[in-house]
Amino acid sequence: MINKRKFKILLLIAGSAIFFGLIYKVGPSNLYYHLSILKWKILLLLLPYTLVFALDTLGWKYSFTKVKISFKDLFLIRLAGESINWTIPSANFAGEPMKAYFLKKHNISIVDGMTSVVISKTILIISQIIFVMIGVAFYLFKLNVSGSRLVSSIAIILLGIPIIMFIFFIQKQGLFAFLLKLLRMFRIRIRFIEEREESLRELDKNIYQFYSYNKKKAFYAFVYCFLGWVAGLIEVFLILYLLDIPIDTVSTYIIESLSTAARGITSFIPGSVGGQEGGIIAIFVSLKLSAGVALTFGILRRFRELIWIGAGLFVLSKLEWAIAEPATEE
Repeated sequence: MINKRKFKILLLIAGSAIFFGLIYKVGPSNLYYHLSILKWKILLLLLPYTLVFALDTLGWKYSFTKVKISFKDLFLIRLAGESINWTIPSANFAGEPMKAYFLKKHNISIVDGMTSVVISKTILIISQIIFVMIGVAFYLFKLNVSGSRLVSSIAIILLGIPIIMFIFFIQKQGLFAFLLKLLRMFRIRIRFIEEREESLRELDKNIYQFYSYNKKKAFYAFVYCFLGWVAGLIEVFLILYLLDIPIDTVSTYIIESLSTAARGITSFIPGSVGGQEGGIIAIFVSLKLSAGVALTFGILRRFRELIWIGAGLFVLSKLEWAIAEPATEE
């Protein structure tokens, strides 16, 4: 545990060093110039992500079977869970059990809550893979790649299809049953998982039934999640518009899709510090946009993230108190 914590601290230090190294390379004065253009307009950048978050929440709402819960409650619970995902380096999975935990207050069992969380997360990941695949295709078109490089690039893009098929196959066969079988094959005993084997198998059963009997809901969940990724283009366009940087729709899509991929790849670093900014600069430079604009873009996104994390942690504390009070009374 201590070594793991030390490793995370080292990753954070390394990411921070990369981040400040990028600022030094770009030039603090260049960065200040771009940021000073915005002034009070920086507050407008908080608006587009509200739409993104709302669409993702609708995707989660369609991941339930019979359970009914208000959009407002789901929005707040998701905000609390995502604040954990954004701060803990766990490939955006640490906050998922917390969402199921807070659903208990709305008379939703842990198993039913986790079923919706797993389905929603799966559909969100699949929609992201497709979103990024389209972005890479646009990128190849934009750079006018041809010949053997085009063939190899298309082959890499198409790898997303078997990954999606594998995700669905594992879930229909039983994700947690597969995990238990794998652990036992390698003679790894995790007491926490073994004590909850029955609940995990019930969770597998619920997930299988959802995909078998709720195909329409699964489709709607996918549509809303995919639209959530597409809505991210509004933020990209708005930032560059406010910075007086002309940008076309294809380039906007490329920036949004590949920057989400960069964040996902570097999610092992706490907050993807440094990794996300490095990926954004690489994308911008390849599109013949300046590194200064790229780093400004990255910092403005960090500003938005910090505001949303702060709001999420505030909601998290309120939800904790709301659950703790009835338990104290009992």
